[in-house]
Amino acid sequence: MEQVIRPDTAATVSLFQNHSLEVKNSGPVLHFTQYDYLIASILFFSYILFVWLYFSNRKRLNQIIRGLYVGRYANQFAREGVSIGNRLVIFLSALFVLTLSLFVYQTAHYYGFLESQSPLSLFFITAIIILSIYSVKLVVIKFAGFLFETQKEIREYTVSIFLFCNTVGLFMLPIVICLAFFKQINPLIFIYSGFSLISILFLTRLVRGLIIGLDSARVSKFYLFLYLCTLEIVPLVILSKLFIGKIAA
Repeated sequence: MEQVIRPDTAATVSLFQNHSLEVKNSGPVLHFTQYDYLIASILFFSYILFVWLYFSNRKRLNQIIRGLYVGRYANQFAREGVSIGNRLVIFLSALFVLTLSLFVYQTAHYYGFLESQSPLSLFFITAIIILSIYSVKLVVIKFAGFLFETQKEIREYTVSIFLFCNTVGLFMLPIVICLAFFKQINPLIFIYSGFSLISILFLTRLVRGLIIGLDSARVSKFYLFLYLCTLEIVPLVILSKLFIGKIAA
């Protein structure tokens, strides 16, 4: 076998000598990448919450997702009752508020809405608005059920709201994760996916609420229409118009 003769590299001129580059640092310098620690901490907490919910209530989570579009599971929740003090309800509601608020924050950051607004304050203001909207909505619904003696229908509609919120919270988690870490993909793909998901689930809940109201002889069709316009459709139209106007500006 022919022996390969390797050249002696000791006499080879180094690439780092005899050049015109100026030395700026005699030692290694660490370069830190600017990162949004608000997003990281919220995602970390949300992921831990989801993992705990999945391993401790896996069967229940499957029922929640199916209950949004399968009446049998929704009726089962209505019979069992949805208590605000229930541990599963509290944690799923927290996941919903966290993921939806984070999605609003990420969308606002992409469109440049954060120039005059602190990121932390925007996130918490969004979370407070979401909590306030659904708190007022539930109080109005409960009062209407007591006033018009339609507790059964109100209980079923409250369950549909619960199923909608928690399904949104579960499905929005991978979207906000993709928005945070998949920088090589156009963020508009995930933003439009998030809005599409929320719109589809919202329409599903709206149709289910109509079915509950129209199937009951005790529910006034006029008051049902008034409620849907006042607390469901009109606020959504106003928010959509403000958002589109902000983008166009």
